[in-house]
Amino acid sequence: MTTFRKNFTMLMVMQAATYVCPLLTLPWLAKALMPAGYGRLAFVLVFSNYFIILVNYSFAVTSTSRIAVCRHDRHARSVIFWQSMTTQVAITAACLAVLLALVFTVPALAEQRYLLLLGFLMPIGACLTPTWYFQGIEDLSLFSVVVFSGRILTVPAVLLLVHTPHDVALAVGINGVATFITGAASCVYLYMRDEVDFVRVSPVIVIKELVEGANIFVAQAIVDIYVTSNIVILTFMAGPEVAGYFAAGDKLLRACLSLLRPLHSAAFPRVSYLMNKNRDDAFHFLRKMLALELGIVITMSLAIYFSAPLAVTMVYGPAFAPAVDVLRWLSFVPLMAGLSTILGLQIMIPLGMKAHFSSILIASAPLNGVTLVILAHYFGAQGAAATVLLVETSIAIAMLATLLMHRVPLLHGKSSEMQSDFARTQRHGGPL
Repeated sequence: MTTFRKNFTMLMVMQAATYVCPLLTLPWLAKALMPAGYGRLAFVLVFSNYFIILVNYSFAVTSTSRIAVCRHDRHARSVIFWQSMTTQVAITAACLAVLLALVFTVPALAEQRYLLLLGFLMPIGACLTPTWYFQGIEDLSLFSVVVFSGRILTVPAVLLLVHTPHDVALAVGINGVATFITGAASCVYLYMRDEVDFVRVSPVIVIKELVEGANIFVAQAIVDIYVTSNIVILTFMAGPEVAGYFAAGDKLLRACLSLLRPLHSAAFPRVSYLMNKNRDDAFHFLRKMLALELGIVITMSLAIYFSAPLAVTMVYGPAFAPAVDVLRWLSFVPLMAGLSTILGLQIMIPLGMKAHFSSILIASAPLNGVTLVILAHYFGAQGAAATVLLVETSIAIAMLATLLMHRVPLLHGKSSEMQSDFARTQRHGGPL
């Protein structure tokens, strides 16, 4: 099995654990904690996830790419590892300070102080889990076993310990402790491999890391925020029932899109490495990736469209019948999202076109907002779904146009002409 296929398999295992474990414990938690207790648990998990987003910053893109390029240089690899890890620790410390200030000054949060502090074990665990490093060196075999074990052990822990609405703290603690132990085990595993040497990192380097990753982080954060905000805006405009229909279709869509993540994560370090060593080989690999991706997303989009009535009825019941048309509008989002991921993450980022990549994603936020207000006003949940498809299509078209303007050989040709453009742009003010 090639390294790429092996890492893809390992990432699929990790992705499966991420989604399957919560699904296995969901009915038990909902029954044991009752609506009020389950609501408290959900609030803590969402609140903690905001900090996890901050802790992860843009390292999955920036650090993975840099590690991939220097994978055979122990010193360079060590420098990148400690710069990234130190920056993550600094972000985690800042997040803890913010959390302490909030739980001791905001009355609504003070009521959940103990649970929120217990839940902060999850951001700490995320900080200690250098997935970006193992993706960069393209060696996820044993690391994925560590992560999978940590997640799967939450299932028996929940079933054995959580029984009544008074066990909310135990439910939070199980998630927090499991994430923390996974992070600690990852660090022990990395130490035992003797992969990196210790490198002292100054505060100036930490600030530099934050600045260099800011564009990617802001762009990704804005997309995450506007995607989740669509339901909130739709609720205010059309009411909770209409928002519920949209949320039902959107949740099924996101579950399907998550299946593409392991493929993208496995390909990214390989492309970053090849772009640095031999761009013709990189584009040869990318063309095969594009063909594979198109086959997968076209099949996925058609399957979602034609199975929408069955999927909605099976998952939500006949009361959610209006969600069928919502899901059909969303069915071709995987096609557009798959294309934009190949064009953006797999091509623009490795070529140094971070500013262009970020600008396109940031511009999609106001486009989403304006279009949503107009279409949701006239067409409700279907208008919101059409907005998502329109925005994703616009992102893919903008990325394709940008790459064609820079004569990037997407479908044929060699990279020599593009490289001369790239070098000339570098001399006149930075990356493409």
